Amino acid sequence: MRDHIWEIVVTTVVVLTLAVAYLLIATPIYSADVIVRVDPPEPNALGLALQNQELLPPPTPSSVTEMAVMESRSVLQPVIDQFRFDISVKPHKLPVLGDIAEKFATPGQPSAPWLGLKSYAWGGERVQIAALDVPRDLEEEKLTLTALDNGAFELHGPSGELLASGTVGMPVKQNGVSMLVKELAARPGTKFEVIRWNELDAIKRFENLIKIGDKVKDSGLLQIQYRDKSPDKAAAVANALGQQYLASAVASRQSNDTQTLAFINGELPRLLGDLRKAEEALKNFRSNSQSMQPTNEAQAYLQGGLDLDKQIATLQLQRTQMLERYTPQSRWVQNIDEQLAQLKEAKAKFSDHFNGMPASERESVDLIRAQKVAETVYLGMVQKAEQLQVRRASTTGGAHILDQAIRPHMPVMPQPILVLGGGLVLGIVSGVVLVFMRRHVMIGVTDPRYVERQMSVPVFGEILFSHQQLLLDRDATAGRKSLPPATGRAHPPLQKSLHEIQLDTGIQNRILAARFPHDTSVEALRSVRTAVTRDLAHARNNIVMIIGPTPSAGKSFVAANLAILHAEVGQRVVLIDADMRRGHLASLFNESNRGGLSEVLAERLPLRNALRSTRIDGLTFLSCGVRPENPAALLMKPRLKDVLERLSSQFDLVIIDTPPFLAVTDASIVANEAGASLLVLRSGMQSEEEIADTIRKVERAEGRIAGAVFNGIPLRRSRKNYGYETNYASDFGENDAGQQAPRGA
Repeated sequence: MRDHIWEIVVTTVVVLTLAVAYLLIATPIYSADVIVRVDPPEPNALGLALQNQELLPPPTPSSVTEMAVMESRSVLQPVIDQFRFDISVKPHKLPVLGDIAEKFATPGQPSAPWLGLKSYAWGGERVQIAALDVPRDLEEEKLTLTALDNGAFELHGPSGELLASGTVGMPVKQNGVSMLVKELAARPGTKFEVIRWNELDAIKRFENLIKIGDKVKDSGLLQIQYRDKSPDKAAAVANALGQQYLASAVASRQSNDTQTLAFINGELPRLLGDLRKAEEALKNFRSNSQSMQPTNEAQAYLQGGLDLDKQIATLQLQRTQMLERYTPQSRWVQNIDEQLAQLKEAKAKFSDHFNGMPASERESVDLIRAQKVAETVYLGMVQKAEQLQVRRASTTGGAHILDQAIRPHMPVMPQPILVLGGGLVLGIVSGVVLVFMRRHVMIGVTDPRYVERQMSVPVFGEILFSHQQLLLDRDATAGRKSLPPATGRAHPPLQKSLHEIQLDTGIQNRILAARFPHDTSVEALRSVRTAVTRDLAHARNNIVMIIGPTPSAGKSFVAANLAILHAEVGQRVVLIDADMRRGHLASLFNESNRGGLSEVLAERLPLRNALRSTRIDGLTFLSCGVRPENPAALLMKPRLKDVLERLSSQFDLVIIDTPPFLAVTDASIVANEAGASLLVLRSGMQSEEEIADTIRKVERAEGRIAGAVFNGIPLRRSRKNYGYETNYASDFGENDAGQQAPRGA
C-alpha cells in the first residue's frame, strides 16, 4: 500500500475538495421546534369512583397517541393550506453553476444572466403562488411559469401548451386552471417549474419535513421540529403546527365533553325520577308504620348495604356509557358485568346475615338505603354536568405549549465537521478501493511474488522502468544521432567504459546496456544474466528463448540487453530476431531487417552471410529478415533446427527473441528447440489468466520456462533496495587504484 500512498492522498484531496465545494454551494437548512406538554387523560369521565379502576379501559399512553394526532391530516392539512405546501415552485437553473450564482445574489433582486442564458434563474428571484387549482390530469405534472414584463406571467403545460396568463395580484381562471400569483420578482424570460401536488402526496411530502418525538421519554413533553431553508419560515411553520395541534386537541376534548354531557343530561331525568320514587316510598312507609329509631343491627345492615348499592349503581351507569363505544361482547363491558355479578353476589350474602331481623325493620332499612343511593348518584351526576359545562367553555385540550419556536440563527445542515470528516474518511476509503481496483481488476499483475507463489515460476529479476531507455527511444524517433548519458542521483557521472569509447566513434545503438551500463535497470538485468547462466549449466543446450504473453511486454528490450551483458563477460553471443511478423531488433543496432532469418530459412541466403557483427565485442546479430507470407510455415521446416544446432556449436550462447506467445503460434514452434525459456512480463500489463495460459502452452510445446523477468516496474516506496543500488555506483577513474577518499570528504 505504501507504493500507492500518493494515489490515496490525491484521491483524498479530491474528495475533500468536493466536500468543501459542497459546503460552499449547498443551501443551508434551518431547524425550529416547539415543545408541547400533554396532560394525561382523565380516567373517569363521569366523576364517580369505582371499586376496581383497573377493570375499565386503561388510559391511552398519551405520548404515542398524541404524536399520531400531530401527524394526522386534521393537524397537517390546515398548515399545508396556510403555507401552500401543496404547491412547489423551483427556478429553472443550471446545476452547480446556478447554485454558485445564487450565493452572490440578493433576495428580491434578480441577478444578471451568466453566459447570456436569460431563460435560467441566476439568483435573487422570488415567486409566491397564493392559490393554484388544476384539473386532475395536471396534478403532479411539471408546469412551466414564465415571467414577462410589467409583472405579467404565463403558465404552460407539460407539452408547452398555454394554460393561463395574467398579472401579479390578479386572480386568473382559464382552461380549468385557477391561480393567484402573489409575488413575482424575476427577469423577463425567467422560467420556473411549478407542480400542484395531490392532497395525499402533499401530506406525505410535508411529513418528511417534520419530526415529532419525545423531548424526554415518557414524560409527556413532545417536540415538533420543522426544517426549511428560510429561518423565518422554519419558526413560523413550527409554531403553526403547535397551534393547530392545540386547536385540534381542544376540539377533540370539547367533542368528548359534549358527548359525556349529553349522556349525563339524558340520564338525569331518570335518576331524578328514581330519587323521587325512593323518597315517596320511604315517606309512605314511615307514615303507615309509625317507625321508630332503627336498632344497631339495622344501622349495620343499612350502612353495609348502602356501600354495595352505590357501587352497583355506579357500575350500571358506567356500563350504559360503555355500550355507546363498545359492544356487549367487548372485554371492557364483560369486565363490568363480572364486577356487577360479584357485587350482587356479595350483596346477597350480606343480606343473608340479617334474615333474623323483623320484616318491618328490614323493609325500612331497604327503603332508606335506596333513597340514599339514588340521592348520591343523582347529586354526583348533577355536579359532574356542571363541571363539564364549565370545562367545555374554557378547555385547553389537555395540552399546552411550553416553548414557542424562535427564529434559528445557525443552520443545522450542512454540518462542516460532519461533511469534512465524512469527506476525509470517504476519500481514504475511495483511494484504497481505487488502488485495489487498479491492481486487481483494472490492470494486470503487478506483484512479482504472485508469479512465484501461484505459477511456481522463479523470478530471475525485477527491472525498473528506465527513463534513460525512454529518452533513447524518443531520440531515435526525433532523428537525433546521439544522447549523452544523464547525470544526477540515479546516474552519477562515470568514466567511459571500453564499449562506450567504441560506440562514440561511430553510429550509436539504442540498447540501454551499451549506452548506460550503470543504469539501475541494467544492474537488475545483470542479476538476470547470473540466474540464466546458472540455469544453462543444467540445460540440454545453450539456446535461450525470450517469450512474452502479449505485445509490448519488453521481450526485445530484455533480449538485446542480455545479449550485450553476456558479451560483456567474454562470451560469444548470437542474438536472433525470430519475430518475422513485427521484429525490430535490427533498428536497435541502426540496421535494416533485410538479409536475415527468413531468407536463411527459405534457403535464399547462406547463414554465414546473414550473421552480422556489431560494434560490441563478442556479440553477433541475426535479423528477422523480410516479412514472409507465412512465418509459421518457415519455422516448421527442418532448416530451423539445423540453423540453431550450427549456431549453438559456434557460440557460447544463443538468444532468440520471439513473437508474443498468445498472439501467434511462432513461439510455440521454437520452444522445443530451446534449452530454456525466459518469460518476460510487464508490470500491470498481463492478467493472471494470460500468464497462466502462456505457461500451459509452453508446457504443451515441450518447452521449459527457466524463470521470469518482471519488466517496466515503476519505482515505489516499498522497493527501497533499488534506492541502495542507485546510490552505490562505481567510482572508476575518480581515485587511483591504491587510494581511498577520506571519510569526511
